[in-house]
Amino acid sequence: MSLFGKISESLNAIVKNSYQSDDNFNQEEYDKYNNERIKEFKDRYDLTSVAGIRSIPVEEAKRYSDGGRSVVYMPEQILSRQATEYKNNQQYDLAIECLRKVNELYPLSFYQYTRDNYERLVDFLILAGRFDEARIEHNNIDKLHGTRLDELHNLQDFCAKMGDETKEDYQKRIIDPYIEESKVREQYYWLLENLPNIAPKSFGGYRRMKNMKSDTYKKIVDEVKKKGYEIDLLTFWT
Repeated sequence: MSLFGKISESLNAIVKNSYQSDDNFNQEEYDKYNNERIKEFKDRYDLTSVAGIRSIPVEEAKRYSDGGRSVVYMPEQILSRQATEYKNNQQYDLAIECLRKVNELYPLSFYQYTRDNYERLVDFLILAGRFDEARIEHNNIDKLHGTRLDELHNLQDFCAKMGDETKEDYQKRIIDPYIEESKVREQYYWLLENLPNIAPKSFGGYRRMKNMKSDTYKKIVDEVKKKGYEIDLLTFWT
């Protein structure tokens, strides 16, 4: 499950638990209420066109200023799921437009979202082959919301302050693996842009073959060398 999916599931569980304050919780009624709110939103706005998606006012994020009865029907969640559907159907223009609107809504939402949630737009731009746009968007998000590494360092300080974990342990458990993964992700994005014919279909696939040093990975290393680069020194963002 993606990070977005995990967060959505977690947020919904929190609201759902507060909603089912007794043993009379009705799942069918709960789902029916969510679906009605989702339908209201989709009837109010045209999600089948770029212009329709762009027309959604950011004030929609404040429609449920108390968090509502479920995170499921929050505007940013509806649009995020719609973006996934468009992506699965290779309709990247619509998927990307949904996520642009989502990133406008996040700061005004009752719910809190992580830096990685904003980066989902960048990931979709890369999948669509719009690499220059992805770099611009990535840098803009860094300027507006800070980097993911900044966010992790803040969490590191918080955990240490609360006595949950030492800074050293958090560094080894979370930050160091994140830094390493980020380097590998840059390599993968570089391959998608510069050697698309031999780039694996997914980042997970590339990471696995790199860890295994498979024959396919060795061929990729050789192709990168032919272009005058060392694979471990590849960068994408700069």
